[in-house]
Amino acid sequence: MKVDDFLVSLGGVIKRTRSKSMAQADFAQRVGCGVATLSRLENGQPVSAETLFTALELLGLLDDYIAVTDEQSARLATAPVRKKRKPEDDFSNDF
Repeated sequence: MKVDDFLVSLGGVIKRTRSKSMAQADFAQRVGCGVATLSRLENGQPVSAETLFTALELLGLLDDYIAVTDEQSARLATAPVRKKRKPEDDFSNDF
C-alpha cells in the first residue's frame, strides 16, 4: 500500500466515524483546525501529524494505531542487527 492509498483509507475511516456522531464543523473545532483542513484529512490529503493524531484520539481510534506501532516496534527489537563496519583509520592531513 502506498502512502496516498493509506491516507485515503485513513481519511475514509475518520470521515465515517466522525459522521456518526457530529457535523464536520463541530469536529473541526474540537480538533482545533478549520473545516478546510478537516475536509483535506477526510479526503486523504496530507495534514499535520498533530491534526491527524488529535482527530484519531477524539474519535477513539488512536489506541488501535498505537497498538499496531507497538507491535511493529517489538518485532524490530528482536530482528537481527546489521554488523557494523570496522572503523576506518583516519587519513592523515600530511600531503
